Amino acid sequence: MNSKPTRHSIDTLFTFLLLLSFLLFSLLVAGTGSMVYQNGTDSLNKNYTSRMALSYLAEKLRQHDHTDGVNVRELDDIPSLVLYEEQNGTHYLYFYDGALRELFTQASNVPSADMGTAITELSGFTFSVESAPNGSESVLLITVTDTEGRNNTARIHLSAAALSKT
Repeated sequence: MNSKPTRHSIDTLFTFLLLLSFLLFSLLVAGTGSMVYQNGTDSLNKNYTSRMALSYLAEKLRQHDHTDGVNVRELDDIPSLVLYEEQNGTHYLYFYDGALRELFTQASNVPSADMGTAITELSGFTFSVESAPNGSESVLLITVTDTEGRNNTARIHLSAAALSKT
């Protein structure tokens, strides 16, 4: 009366199908997660360039927010922000040849636009000067356009002196 349990093929098939469905579901979840991650990093990378350019410009302008520290001038017919330092010389911030550029030179040198160092690739950089209502401050409206055509804008309040074109 010794009976052996009989194995049914349905038991093996059920186990195999269960493992196969678990594998397919795992691959589906991993693929979906990968797509979500890729879309998120692509979006962050696209916005990084213009945000970084605006942050860089804002920091430079705030560093030079003193009497006669910031002016607007043309450099080879290109509108430029000019940042003056008493001891070290002059910074020019401008858009040339597809990039935001910075040129640092001594006051005695004659600068040209092709001498500047590229900070970041952009497809546009514009700025305009607005007077604050109290007249003692200047507001600089800066717009940068990334290589995909998206604009980011910042308003920077300079309290030390009004900006002027020289």
